[in-house]
Amino acid sequence: MAAGLRLLLAGFFWSLFRVEVTASPPPPPAPVRCALLEGEGRGRGLPGGGKARPALLRFGGDAENPPEPGSEPEVTFSVSDPWGALTPLGVPPRTPPSCELNPTNPQTVSAPWSRPLHPDARSPPTAGGQWWVAAVGTPQYSATALLQGGTGTEGTITAAVSLAVLTNTPTLRVRVGSPTLLHCAFAAPLSPFILEWRHQSRGAGRILLAYDSSTARASHTTPGAELLLGTRDGDGVTEVTLRLARPSPGDEGTYICSVFLPHGHTQTVLQLDVFEPPKVTLSPKNLVVTPGTSAELQCHVSGFYPLDVTVTWQRRAGGSGPSRSPGGTVMDSWTSGHRQAADGTYSRTAAARLIPARPQHHGDVYSCVVTHTALAKPMRVSVRLLLAGTEGPHLEDITGLFLVAFILCGLIRWLYPTAARPEEETKKSQ
Repeated sequence: MAAGLRLLLAGFFWSLFRVEVTASPPPPPAPVRCALLEGEGRGRGLPGGGKARPALLRFGGDAENPPEPGSEPEVTFSVSDPWGALTPLGVPPRTPPSCELNPTNPQTVSAPWSRPLHPDARSPPTAGGQWWVAAVGTPQYSATALLQGGTGTEGTITAAVSLAVLTNTPTLRVRVGSPTLLHCAFAAPLSPFILEWRHQSRGAGRILLAYDSSTARASHTTPGAELLLGTRDGDGVTEVTLRLARPSPGDEGTYICSVFLPHGHTQTVLQLDVFEPPKVTLSPKNLVVTPGTSAELQCHVSGFYPLDVTVTWQRRAGGSGPSRSPGGTVMDSWTSGHRQAADGTYSRTAAARLIPARPQHHGDVYSCVVTHTALAKPMRVSVRLLLAGTEGPHLEDITGLFLVAFILCGLIRWLYPTAARPEEETKKSQ
């Protein structure tokens, strides 16, 4: 038994060794093509302006990895990224990221909650050398990094990530009232920091939350917004995610996660879109019309967001065949304006007045068809038009149904003759 146990352990460790030997290392990050803008940018993580020059970001270990096809770079940045904030954008399979580089200078800001980081109200003297802001992103991941430049050869600049603010949710689409996490994190050397979450929509902005790590207090908070603060194990990345308890249409817009450190600050931008599919009802539910009279159909579309919605009418003659435009069976139609509810969603009503009913209209099916961006396909609600006093089944139909029932009854008695025996035996005993 001991020999068998030793053999089992030897096989176990051999399998571990084989896994370690055969496991292939992760693919090196591919270079990222960028647009290097001439002239100093804004220095706050947003794209600057000016003439663009083709540039290339290369990360450690990617010297043999060719960039994707594109214009020949005039400048190559050899980037040291100790926290891996930018390298996920270069690991295949991936969407080719957008990338923009702006020259900048680390500087202080005037926000009152950031002043404890800069008691002398000046840029720290250690912030020497050249600096750039790199904004890189895909629909699934984006990061804004503050790069500090060093020495390099002609056409190549050596730079290191000094601060990076990143998000796994650059674009979000959520339903009204569904709790939502706006992910944000930053990578930087250990130091005090100030966090700011700002919301911008339709030209107006507001501070949702401001947090000071030195006091572990939020100097500014907004109801419904909660900070989820944490540190990832061992990689120096701090999570500063914002949770919205019950997002409403008013919460739609742009969110800016800004991080302020003693040696500089930057930010990343997120886009939140809110939606709610419509509820559709059609009245009357039972459309019974006296011959020669007209009826009115009303299609109520409620609780939807965003605003744009399309309501059309369709008719299926006799309840069969394809649905088509009502054509000559509708005298008039109208649609109400939008009505906004307290939660920010909208409602509207569409109506159609039918021509006086005739016998050939019996069985027609009318449908209200609603199209909205929150629906995967148009929503259809239908009602069948029935003429009051329409004659029932003919005598021939009744006779045919009786014959079918009689034949079925005889067939059952023939197939299952024992089903009638208990009743017959009971009669004989009496």
